[in-house]
Amino acid sequence: MSPAAEVLADYRAQSLSLRGHPLGFLRPSLLRRGIRSAAELGAAENGQRAAVAGIVLVRQRPGTAKGITFFTLEDETGSANLIVRPHVWRRCRAAARNAVILLAAGRVQRQGEVIHLLADHLEDLSHQMADLDARSRDFC
Repeated sequence: MSPAAEVLADYRAQSLSLRGHPLGFLRPSLLRRGIRSAAELGAAENGQRAAVAGIVLVRQRPGTAKGITFFTLEDETGSANLIVRPHVWRRCRAAARNAVILLAAGRVQRQGEVIHLLADHLEDLSHQMADLDARSRDFC
């Protein structure tokens, strides 16, 4: 088996792998598109445009959030938090609702050590690793 196939087999069996992270195999193509890792997002300035991609771990829409949905994405460097406003959710509904691997672009919001990406575009990248068996925890 190739290293990528071994990691995907681990994810199918245990939902994780000690051999590597699936996004690590996509990183060269993501870098060519200017998509940052979660760790690199942490170095971005407040208000700066950025894009990040990762496996969707959590989608949550609290009743008190006025329709805003919060996502947590994971890549090989860590996690990234997204804020998705209702109009973006509606416009990018298929990706927002169904993506296993999600690309998000928008503006960085920093408040001290807390960093979010206020997304204005979502794209489903699941087709780039169609054999990935990962399930998000959805509270929407």
